[in-house]
Amino acid sequence: MYALHFGAGNIGRGFIGKRLLDSGFNLTFVDINMKVIDLINKFHSYDIEVVENSLNYIDKVTNVNAIHIHDKDILLRISQVNLITISVGINFIYSLANLLAKGIKYKIDTKNFTLLTIIACENIFRCTSRLKHEIKKCLSNKYHKYLEQNVDFIDSVVDRIVFSNIHNNYENNALLVKVEEFNEWIVDLTQFRSSIHNSIIDLICSDNLDAFFERKLFTINTGHSIIAYLGFLKKYNNIYQSISDSSIYNIVLGAMKESGLVLVKKYKLFSLLEHNKYIERVLLRFQNIFLTDSLNRVGRNPLKKLAKNDRLISPLLGTLKYNISNANLLKGIAASLCFFDDNDNESIRLQKMIFNYGPEYVLKHISELDMSSWVVSEINIYFNIFKNLNNR
Repeated sequence: MYALHFGAGNIGRGFIGKRLLDSGFNLTFVDINMKVIDLINKFHSYDIEVVENSLNYIDKVTNVNAIHIHDKDILLRISQVNLITISVGINFIYSLANLLAKGIKYKIDTKNFTLLTIIACENIFRCTSRLKHEIKKCLSNKYHKYLEQNVDFIDSVVDRIVFSNIHNNYENNALLVKVEEFNEWIVDLTQFRSSIHNSIIDLICSDNLDAFFERKLFTINTGHSIIAYLGFLKKYNNIYQSISDSSIYNIVLGAMKESGLVLVKKYKLFSLLEHNKYIERVLLRFQNIFLTDSLNRVGRNPLKKLAKNDRLISPLLGTLKYNISNANLLKGIAASLCFFDDNDNESIRLQKMIFNYGPEYVLKHISELDMSSWVVSEINIYFNIFKNLNNR
């Protein structure tokens, strides 16, 4: 079977692409970076370095090719493959809609009725379904029936930490990707009409994908962000330094247990024991000595992270609904309000809002919290404590 993967970056090379190649797919990467494309086509291989505190080995990836996104044959390629996967980042995913629509139209015009499966592997809730909506807008109504009958759009949740890496000067090492050993790819079983999912090794199929998405959002994304915001207050540089601080560790653990209770109550899918083991595994991943992700990178886009349906406020609202303690989540939210990076537009906007109107303005207009709720007062108390700490 044939596959295209849009995005030859770290997740593409270090996770999804390798998984497809290991599963026997004839894979071609599609990217905009001509240097990466030329290197892939020169060597037809690259290395993945798997690193954990007591683990280090190289996975060799072979038999791989790449083309530019504006290649003259891109529509033909789209029309002929069985599977398209995507990891281009949340800022670019929907810009692919017009190109994919043209490829699907070419497929229709050439009377190719082979079922195509599209899976977006981005950290956005139901990203593939949103992409489908954008593709439909690019196609006239007469093509919509074909789209519904011959293209499967599969939502997924992907999880693997890819580490920042300083490459040496050897040309073939420019493609090296450094990753943790843990990896998880979960797809919505209810959206498949073909059996292509049976061809992808270690793919987890679930009929309750929303639960797994929120498990990741409320645990990994919540914990990761709080590590960054608390570490920023203490002037640490990266995730490993921050989580090594016992006071930060305890708040992060507490926040993930609070959000975990929300998941257990909401979905009835995870037992408390199972989820606490999942939290322990996540904390071990955060304590990987190679996790030198900068706090500025992890903490960027704080307004997005403070939105009602995102990693900080959504679990907080769950604690209120199910009457669960939330002191650690409140501390994490308060710390996020203190974050500032002069290279991040959202943090600049955040601090301007707070300077002009106070933190309550952000909690009302960005987080959509009820201003009469006691949690707003508690967040404000912690915010003032953290702000004074940060100004010392």
